[in-house]
Amino acid sequence: MSTAPAKQFKKTAKQREMLELANHHTYTLAYGGARSAKTTAYVRNTFLRATMCPSNHLIVRSCLNHVRTSIGKQTVPFVLNACFKGLNIKENRTDGFWTVPCKGGGESLVWLGGTDDKERMEKLLGLQYSTILANECSQIPFDAIPLLATRLAENSGLTLRFYLDANPPPKRHWLYKMFFEGTFPDGEPHGWDTATIQVNPIDNADNLPFEYLRMLQKLPKRQRDRFWNGLFLTDIEGALWTDQMLNVAKGKVPAELRKTVVAVDPAVTNNTGSDECGIGVCSLDVNDEGVVHDDLSGKMSTKTWAQRVVNACETYHANYVVAESNQGGDLVKDAINNIDPNIKVKLVHAAKGKLARAEPVAQLYEEGIERVCHTKTMPKLEAELTETVFANIKASPNRLDWLVWGLTELMIKKKMRINI
Repeated sequence: MSTAPAKQFKKTAKQREMLELANHHTYTLAYGGARSAKTTAYVRNTFLRATMCPSNHLIVRSCLNHVRTSIGKQTVPFVLNACFKGLNIKENRTDGFWTVPCKGGGESLVWLGGTDDKERMEKLLGLQYSTILANECSQIPFDAIPLLATRLAENSGLTLRFYLDANPPPKRHWLYKMFFEGTFPDGEPHGWDTATIQVNPIDNADNLPFEYLRMLQKLPKRQRDRFWNGLFLTDIEGALWTDQMLNVAKGKVPAELRKTVVAVDPAVTNNTGSDECGIGVCSLDVNDEGVVHDDLSGKMSTKTWAQRVVNACETYHANYVVAESNQGGDLVKDAINNIDPNIKVKLVHAAKGKLARAEPVAQLYEEGIERVCHTKTMPKLEAELTETVFANIKASPNRLDWLVWGLTELMIKKKMRINI
């Protein structure tokens, strides 16, 4: 257990309401905006239940690496330090569990698992549990949920509890169907004992920086509805990307990278009415899957965006820059090479319209293909992808454009490319 100074933990009013609800239902979903302390409350309750009597408990996420990093290295240490300082809780980092001493003697185990690690999940599913927490469950495939539910069967003396938390996905997601429509994805009524509660950042405002709350309130509307207002979204008809496609992409873990490019969709002017300069970083991994790392777009002068491109090349060890030649041509290359002449710049020409270029890239995200990973949330990029309808397009979607240029270079034109 961590020896860092204990941090104060005081349940918010919404956390108390959330846990009271969970005490009366087998399956409880806490959904809402970002950093609303849903996970912290559930992790605390999981360890609290572990102290009551010898028992097993499981915290699971879509990716083992994610649950180890987010829960194992961040949330659990905070909770143990703030709420269980006097207990001799021991971590077995190799096997991924904590040993928790019980009040009346004996001990409990709290395990970590990822649904992407089939071998580990088979081992974990060999046990029975008194508590299961599905963290960021919108990223977990539905087939894993009933399978996990069959392991919520430990006869420890504790009431059986299945906690779920999520930033709300689109309404067509299994999560909405299961908890708000009372059905499995195929429409069959399930009859499970479920309950829901919305928990948003404003409910945790006392524990969050003012700047962070302000940022959430200023996100693009679609992202603001999800991460600030905690709403389930409806897909926009005609958009090539959906929230679910991006949600799946953020739930994936990339393999070893083998090529990285910085993609640039330059702006030719710099004034209040100018388009943004689209800048982003993406890679191809050893499994020939795309990896989207960062969106660095914005309104800026030529010198500023060129320096940002150079910095991105250094930060991400990019092999080269791919830039649209229709907007400025050699001026783009000159702006970058004036700062660093060693950076290779490949100019690409838009021979097709935006829709024709974007469609094959969007297909890489579709269900059953799912060949792209996003390493983090990029709200403005995600908003542009899910809101752009090419039939009604008014402003140039520069963030979408750099993504299309970058992934086309790495994946769509893979067989036709000539090394530079």
